[in-house]
Amino acid sequence: MLPGAESVQTMSVEEVQGLVKLICQSGASQKSIADEAGYSAAALSTWLKGTYSKHEDKTFEIALRSALERILQKQFFSGNRVSRKFRRVNTSVTNTVFSVAKNCQLQGMMGLLTGSGGRGKTTAAEMYAASNRNVIYVRTSPFMTRTQLIGAIAAPLNALEKSAYAMQVSICDRVKGAKSLIIIDEAENISLEILDAVRQINDWSGCGLLFIGQENFYTMLARARKSHEYLVDRFKIRQRVTDLGLSDVLALVETEIPELNGHAKHFLKACGGSARFLETLTYNVLQRIKGGEELSDKMITETAESVKIF
Repeated sequence: MLPGAESVQTMSVEEVQGLVKLICQSGASQKSIADEAGYSAAALSTWLKGTYSKHEDKTFEIALRSALERILQKQFFSGNRVSRKFRRVNTSVTNTVFSVAKNCQLQGMMGLLTGSGGRGKTTAAEMYAASNRNVIYVRTSPFMTRTQLIGAIAAPLNALEKSAYAMQVSICDRVKGAKSLIIIDEAENISLEILDAVRQINDWSGCGLLFIGQENFYTMLARARKSHEYLVDRFKIRQRVTDLGLSDVLALVETEIPELNGHAKHFLKACGGSARFLETLTYNVLQRIKGGEELSDKMITETAESVKIF
């Protein structure tokens, strides 16, 4: 599995060499990678063997790392037909997430972004992490402990230590003054005690924190304000992600079905503002079109009903 573009600059030379081979295995050529870096394929081949003279002054390596970042970003934003994922495009949800994330990162603040499931919060957060430096993205689970969450933040920073406290200190040393951002996704899975441990990173280093979750996470914080005022009042930004609008549906569906011919409103009605269901609906409609059927409002409705589970 290819890593995110944000990880390239922290890789060792050996890891960069391994990444080049991994990208080639995914279908790219050494020539295309070298072209992106502004060098010849022969130069890249020589560098991979460790005998390239420009390896010493880092000129080639710096160009190659930048090229690999761009290649990974392009692959990320191109989508994945095998897993039936939309290509990444700007939507109202993306714009909201990017705006909140940028404010948290540049101002070193704690932010809270909530909304119903399936609206595209996670995709937008992944897009932001892939598009910006000094961003750490962590998706939580209901079984994640404090030490595991701190460890997930520490890993990309090479800040793993024997204890959670030691990792917190090491994390802060690395992000202090770097205009960094830590995104904690599916934050409804973590307890107030774990949230407080992550909050300390903001206090100690000034690193921005963005917690993304469903509405019940906000409800939990609101109810806990009386007993945890010192914690809840740390959130300086609170934004709610709304349902998809007509322009969002157009931008997403047209990545797969370029000629909607006025059917966008019906896609919106059928998906109920959910990006996740719209994705499933679009790919099933696309299969019917490829089978020779003509796109119509009736076909969209029938397809929506056939793939709807609840």
